[in-house]
Amino acid sequence: MLTPEFCLLMTVTFLAFCNISLFYGLNAYLETQGIPSFWRGVLLGLEPFTALAVRPLISPFLTVRNSISVVAVSLIILMGALCSYSVADTIWALSLVRIAHGLGLVLLISAMVILLVASIPPARAGQAFGVFAIAGLLPYAVLPPLVEKLLPLAGSEPHVYALFSPALLIAMPVLPYLRKRILSSENNRGTSHSRPSFSEIKTNLRAPGVGRLLAANGLLFTATTVVFFFMKDRLTLLDTLNAGLFFSVSTAATIGVRVFCGKLMDGMNRFTMLFAVMLALATVIALFSFAGEASALLSLAGAYGICMGFAIPQLNAAMFEISPPQLRGFNTNMMLFTMDAGYVFGPLLAGGLLAAGTSTAHLFAWFAVCPLLGGILAGSMHRRNSHRYNLPG
Repeated sequence: MLTPEFCLLMTVTFLAFCNISLFYGLNAYLETQGIPSFWRGVLLGLEPFTALAVRPLISPFLTVRNSISVVAVSLIILMGALCSYSVADTIWALSLVRIAHGLGLVLLISAMVILLVASIPPARAGQAFGVFAIAGLLPYAVLPPLVEKLLPLAGSEPHVYALFSPALLIAMPVLPYLRKRILSSENNRGTSHSRPSFSEIKTNLRAPGVGRLLAANGLLFTATTVVFFFMKDRLTLLDTLNAGLFFSVSTAATIGVRVFCGKLMDGMNRFTMLFAVMLALATVIALFSFAGEASALLSLAGAYGICMGFAIPQLNAAMFEISPPQLRGFNTNMMLFTMDAGYVFGPLLAGGLLAAGTSTAHLFAWFAVCPLLGGILAGSMHRRNSHRYNLPG
């Protein structure tokens, strides 16, 4: 599995997700610029909203043969966006930068998924996607503490974003080699996958299990936005814990679950586990509104990371298992679509609540409702699917 092309893809994946994890402090920066809470919510949501709008349009046209070119274009767009934050001094200018940033990210990640699928043997797809998930998580452990160290030297968050821009050039020289290796692998395998028909897609989306899991996934990622974008504000007000340390602990816990608990995730009924994990996640997020001591916050950070480590792969595994073979790829893309939706509507909802007078601390208690509802939706599928799909439990 650890072929040269796979290792290179993981390197580019790491760089791609650095472009998301860098922005954990964007809300705090926008607040220092005097931008009202509602518009902060809009600006935070514009990048994922772009992905939400563009992903369904580009997915049918991405192939192994054109995805390397798409990666190259996306890297150029991202470098330009990272440099532009420091010169965008109005809401409208920042809006354009956020849209460009979102366009670069959705092009990059969508193309990377196509290349990943083409570069791994089907018999080891689970392991490969596990490594892919870890490559996407590592930036959340590495970047926040690094950014906190760079901020006093750089002067502001946008200057840090600009400093990171040249790092994307690392990927450029390897793209021709990567294209050659993946095309060779695809030709040797000689596999093809037909697209599902429109009637199959329509019937699939009407299936209650698919709809429930898509809704649960959207609710989960809506909840994560309040932690990602507003935890630094909460910790700054409390003055008890560094935001970088908080995110490092939570991400390390998530990675630990992915590395060491694979057998546990496959040894229980997925829907029962999802109900329990999402309920635990709702409790942890609610407790962020009340915890004030550094030790309590660090413990909650670890618990949050553990819950996320179980919830995300279990949601995707459950969708894989309830989907007909010809619709598994489509439904996986739909899970990404609901993830995008969560990152759009989460900041908008938070901005609206803040504008209505809700404190930053109380935001977490409000957002805890999301994983609670998601857990109920996923758990309601236990009886239906534990027999039909021969799941454990």
